[in-house]
Amino acid sequence: MLSVNDTQLVILDIQGKLSQIVYKSEEILRQSHLLIQGCKLLNIPIIWVEQTPEKLGDTNSIIATSLSELSPIKKYTFSAYRNKDFAERVKANLRPQILLIGIETHICIYQTAYDLVNAGYEVFVVADAVSSRTVENRNIGLQMIIQTQGKIISVEGALFSLLKDSQHEKFRDIAKLIK
Repeated sequence: MLSVNDTQLVILDIQGKLSQIVYKSEEILRQSHLLIQGCKLLNIPIIWVEQTPEKLGDTNSIIATSLSELSPIKKYTFSAYRNKDFAERVKANLRPQILLIGIETHICIYQTAYDLVNAGYEVFVVADAVSSRTVENRNIGLQMIIQTQGKIISVEGALFSLLKDSQHEKFRDIAKLIK
C-alpha cells in the first residue's frame, strides 16, 4: 500500500496536441490535475517530465499551471529512467514508491515503469490518469505494466491509500478535491 512518506509522483509527457487527442483526454487531464493537487496537499515530491518539447510542444496548460513552482526535465528517451537527470531526481527523493501518470501508456509509461521496477522501485500506474491514442494501446500498455510487476491504481484509490483513514489531517481537503 502507498505511504505518504515513501511516495513520489512522476508526470510524463502530457504535452501539446497529443494530450488533446489521446483516449478520454478530458478525463485524463482532469484526473491528472486532481492527483497533482492531492499530492501537493500531502507534500509528496513531484517530478515533471517532457518528451522532446521542441517537437511535441509544452505541457498541457491544465497540468502546467499546477506545476508553476517546478521546471520540467526534458527527455529524448522513451523511458524517463534512462534520462540521467530524471534517475538522479528519483533517487534523491529517497522514496521507493512511485505514482506514475501521463501519456502514452504503451510507450513511455510502460518503458519507464519497466525500468523503475527493475531498479527496485514499487511502481503504481494510475489507470485513470494515463492514456494512449487508442483504447487498445492503453489497455495493452496496462497489461504490459502488470506483467512487469507494476501495480495499477486509480486516482481516488491512490489518494485514500495515502491517507489511510478519515482521521488524517488532510482528509477533508482531499475529500473536497474528489467531490
